[in-house]
Amino acid sequence: MNNKIEKFKTSDLIDTKFVHPVKISYTQNGIDKNWEAVKSFDSVAILLYHSEKNAFILVKQFRPPVYLNDKSKLCTYELCAGIVDKDKSLLEIAREEIDDTHDINIAI
Repeated sequence: MNNKIEKFKTSDLIDTKFVHPVKISYTQNGIDKNWEAVKSFDSVAILLYHSEKNAFILVKQFRPPVYLNDKSKLCTYELCAGIVDKDKSLLEIAREEIDDTHDINIAI
């Protein structure tokens, strides 16, 4: 995959759909602490195995947050995954994320 990234910019998140930045404050062992975090949807991840090639299959795709921190990283390699954002079983969501043009057996 060849990527040519142009007009890359950041802006403040307002009325977010998938992630929600939060500040966490707590006391640990008598010490007050603060932490920045992001709340997000649950997700499913699928480890795909190609039996004829005796190999695992990974997804290669552009991830803007990775690129934000290192412009030399145009793609990541990761598990096939999907957000749990609909009223379906985890298995149904996993199947939707997989290119099912071939006969696929899913084991949970």
